Amino acid sequence: MRRFLVPGVPPEGELIALDEATSHHLLRVTGIAPGEAVEIFDGAGEAAEAALVKVEEGTAVLNVIRRWSDEKADHTTHVLLGQTRAQVLDSTLRMVTELGVSSIQIVHMARSVAKGDKRERWLRIIASAAAQCGRTVLPDLHDPDSLLGAIQGREGVRMVMVPGAKAQRPTQGAVHLLVGPEGGITPDELVQVEAAGWSRAGLGSTVLRADTAAVAAVARYGA
Repeated sequence: MRRFLVPGVPPEGELIALDEATSHHLLRVTGIAPGEAVEIFDGAGEAAEAALVKVEEGTAVLNVIRRWSDEKADHTTHVLLGQTRAQVLDSTLRMVTELGVSSIQIVHMARSVAKGDKRERWLRIIASAAAQCGRTVLPDLHDPDSLLGAIQGREGVRMVMVPGAKAQRPTQGAVHLLVGPEGGITPDELVQVEAAGWSRAGLGSTVLRADTAAVAAVARYGA
């Protein structure tokens, strides 16, 4: 069933009019026909099955048939990504969203090739990935920050991915995973991270690309 992100999910039996962009995608891109059912979700745990009942001046109007809620999991995974080139970061955001992370933090680091805030683009990628993989709760996307700003004030298990480091045991509760950009984490940055209470964790005997390392870290230690 096709899935679409909406600002809020109405009660059963009520109608919802989609915005222009979502209506275009539903009607023109996916070709949903009158009477056909789709799933709508608000990114905060509320979802519903809804059927297309009419189109008014290009706006799709749906009737909510069945509504449900999904609670956030007790085990949470928070991934901190050293900012990489746009194409690499786009694919990383998509994959860690599909893997179920609870939050994402973009970190400006010494070896980051690209820097800046592309929040609207990143949110679109995350929303699209969530719709595709069946998530009803979107991961929180924090504002980009410096390394020191990003690693402070975090409670739970905190791991920094370092090639050749010893693998850690999977844990429960809140897990924070820091992955460097292209070129990795500098020795000075590693000193700062460990001084803040983070421990080194490995991902095997080979040196991984930044996007591969992020996915491997989440799959091994996270959600």
